[in-house]
Amino acid sequence: MKCIFSLFLFFLSLTAWGQSEVFDRAYNSKTKTLDFEPYAEVFGTPENCSPAAQTALEDCRLTKKVRKLLLHNRTYRFRPDGLLSYMTYISNNGAYERCFAFDLTGLRHLEIDGGGALLLFHGFVCPFHVREAEDIELRNLRIDYDRTFHSEGHIVGISPEYIDLKFSPEYPYRIDEQGLHMIDEEGTEYPWIYLLEFNPKRLETEWKVNDQWIGNTSKAIDLGNKTVRLMHSNLTGIVGNVMNLGMAERRVPAITVSDSKRVSLHDITIYHAGGMGVIAQRSRDLLLERLVVEPAPGKDRVVSIAADATHFVNCSGYIRMYDCRMLCQTDDATNIHGVYYRIAELAQPNRLIVDLANDAQRGFDYLKKGLQIEFVCSKNLQTYAHAKVKDAHATNAELTRFEVELENDIPEDAKPMDAIAGCSEYPEVHIRGCYFGQNRARGLLLGSRAKMLIEDCTFHNGGPALLMEGDARYWFEQAGVRDVTIRNNLFDNCYYGHWGTGIISVGTGLDRDKWPECRYNQNVKVLNNTFRLIQEPVMDLYCLKGLIVRGNRFVMSHEYPNNINTSEPERLIRATDCDELDLQEIILE
Repeated sequence: MKCIFSLFLFFLSLTAWGQSEVFDRAYNSKTKTLDFEPYAEVFGTPENCSPAAQTALEDCRLTKKVRKLLLHNRTYRFRPDGLLSYMTYISNNGAYERCFAFDLTGLRHLEIDGGGALLLFHGFVCPFHVREAEDIELRNLRIDYDRTFHSEGHIVGISPEYIDLKFSPEYPYRIDEQGLHMIDEEGTEYPWIYLLEFNPKRLETEWKVNDQWIGNTSKAIDLGNKTVRLMHSNLTGIVGNVMNLGMAERRVPAITVSDSKRVSLHDITIYHAGGMGVIAQRSRDLLLERLVVEPAPGKDRVVSIAADATHFVNCSGYIRMYDCRMLCQTDDATNIHGVYYRIAELAQPNRLIVDLANDAQRGFDYLKKGLQIEFVCSKNLQTYAHAKVKDAHATNAELTRFEVELENDIPEDAKPMDAIAGCSEYPEVHIRGCYFGQNRARGLLLGSRAKMLIEDCTFHNGGPALLMEGDARYWFEQAGVRDVTIRNNLFDNCYYGHWGTGIISVGTGLDRDKWPECRYNQNVKVLNNTFRLIQEPVMDLYCLKGLIVRGNRFVMSHEYPNNINTSEPERLIRATDCDELDLQEIILE
């Protein structure tokens, strides 16, 4: 180990010696701009610019002069080779060792201008990590992978016993007694776990399809001509459609923002990632402007990102999305929420042991000195006490269990299996002029208790376009909205799939018998929107206090099968265990 470390220091010293010469040639002192091209020439190759990116960013750290790193309008290729990997804990993307082509850890006041460049990645390398950074701008670039982390096969045969899939050269594979293994040209495996059917003409999930969670161990037979027969009973599919083989692990998100301030993304297109498109955690003041998530043109793809397009966990300040387009990903367009920690033990009068009970949140280190927390009953989501954290630290190697010391004694009502969560800061959210659609699952999952405004957007999602929920028993996602305005949007033929009920859905993860005592989400306004309807209900609501529905149009659509009962339009809004509802008369057009 000492030898390896010494070699690493020696390599760094050589790199530092070479950097000064390249820096002088690449840096423009008048504009404070660093040209990436000399770094690509000296430290990169046509097949791998990862060392060049690493070196250029290290120059930015060392000199503290650079305000803009400028790429050019061409293709840059990146591989894991030459990059350092380290353990990362990225909420809802898992805990893995990862390497990053552009690691912006600790940087301040830096803009990366891609100049229209295509950043083409190969293998398990993440594009960007903005960690403990401030005033960072990323703009004018496109992100793609030459081998996607999911796979797609064209359905050419179907029976009660099997399905036949034909793969293009973009999706190499091998077959053995364990089943079908999707690989790249080097033999690296890209694990898959479920099937999901897409309509390639509509470029969206097929009408009312379900996820088919079959794992990747079904017997597979190579029929020749790049065609595989998967032996599994009762699979569904339509010949001519495309079957997505959904990836098993979210190892490779495109842009990760952790513990950072004032980060903005402008004019970025993400064609693919092996995790979420943008995942931000414990960060504040985030702007996404003209962010596009869509399948790469000219490729044999109907899927863009193999997870959520965007996701925000325990962020604060503001989250703004303007003029974005997010389509064809295999999970939600966005999810904005906090994290509940489950109480495992009341250790001492002012000390408790808590768990991250959702494995997707492993290592999520949010409990800090001075944090205001709430105590929540997991059975009804009622907040019954507050406290302030004096100290907190992990007590196991997996970083799933924490000891929390409070400034005062534990509230007397606290008990194991209840939950705690931060309650002092929530992000104000403004989402305007965006398109969300053609994806598996939902549109926007709204879980901030600060003001949220959704306006001038178009939705065409397989499940609910908007979901306000939260629970402390399964996903452990803290939500409970307090001020949401939804105005001047078009809900265009939403709810053509499963993954929920209604176009706007409000509820909780509680058992049915607990609904009467819970009003977890509050104060929602639905104003001057247009709903083009194919399925009822339009709104499915429970455990909600305060709803105003005014000035909306409800228009019948026949672009899909339509189950609307026109003789009972009042059924379009389904409200159970809700209070203070102010609803307009519904007139179907």
